Parts: sequence; C-alpha cells; structure tokens
Amino acid sequence: MDFSTIIEFLQRFETAKVIDYLRTLDLATLLHNPWLLAGICLLAVTALLLRWRLLLVTLFTVSSLTGLIVYTLDQEKTAGAFGTDAIVLFVMIGATIVLLAIYFLFIQAE
Repeated sequence: MDFSTIIEFLQRFETAKVIDYLRTLDLATLLHNPWLLAGICLLAVTALLLRWRLLLVTLFTVSSLTGLIVYTLDQEKTAGAFGTDAIVLFVMIGATIVLLAIYFLFIQAE
C-alpha cells in the first residue's frame, strides 16, 4: 500500500461527495439495513458489558426516537395531514423517552 492509494481512498471523503451521499440517503431503507442494526446491537452490548451508561442511554434515546418518528410517519394520514391520534401518540411516547433519558443520565446514581 503506497501513498497514492491512501490519497485515492481519502478523495472519496470530499465534502461535495459526502453531501451528495447524505442527500440521496433514505432513512427508511437505512433503518432496515442489517449491517446498521447489527452494529448498533454490537455497540449496545459492548456498552452494557463495559458499563458505559452514557453510550447506552444515548443509543436507547436515539434509536427509540428514530423508531417513534418512523412509526408516526407510517400511520395513515387523513386528507394529507396528520390525525390527532398520531400527534398525541408521538408527544406522549416522545416525552416518556426523554424523561427516561433524563432519569438514567442525571437522577439515578450507581
């Protein structure tokens, strides 16, 4: 492996290429990617075994809120707008997730 190979590899990470990739990224297909899910599970198990509470709570919060958003957007829409049931469900479960994250990060002591 020589220097030109390293430069060629790093050119893939130019700002314009990264931004184009992020624009074409679809959240629904990304959430069903088995490699991403396996990576998140591996990271969660590692955080659990090594007792990294901050990482574990962050993974829980981000994955829960992402799942909640996907679930809420998949609900049936009436006349092109959200129904009140989906919004109430989103607010109640979202508040519960945030309150659990605050509890595990700041209130609960080891």
